[in-house]
Amino acid sequence: METGLLHTHRLLAYLFLLAALSTIALAVHGLLTHRSVQKNDQWAVRLTVITAHIQLLLGLGLYFVGPWFSQLLSDPAEVMKTAELRWFSVEHIFVNLVGIVLITIGSAKFKRSSGAQSFKTLVVYMSIGLLLIASRVPFDRLF
Repeated sequence: METGLLHTHRLLAYLFLLAALSTIALAVHGLLTHRSVQKNDQWAVRLTVITAHIQLLLGLGLYFVGPWFSQLLSDPAEVMKTAELRWFSVEHIFVNLVGIVLITIGSAKFKRSSGAQSFKTLVVYMSIGLLLIASRVPFDRLF
């Protein structure tokens, strides 16, 4: 089960990255051209949020099924001393959670605002969220 979750989590990471970059590009384009929000903008935001939330659920499943959480509970001092253990047990999950929260907040604010302000809000929240998530992606394990 853990292997299937891991492969799905890795595969969905590519879709999330593509959706998030597309959303940011559409928002920057909308901001620069001063156009109104279109259906493809809303669709891209929705796809980004959906893939981010599915990634979160798969990641939480891996966290609790895999070895990271049990190691953190059994010997927290050792986990905090060892860089790789700390990275997966604490940093990866916490920073990605914060990034997904920012993406979700940006999406909600985007829906409630209008005009250029909606694109500006989207660019800020999505970019910071994506930057946080990208800072904690184990790129050496993605390929």
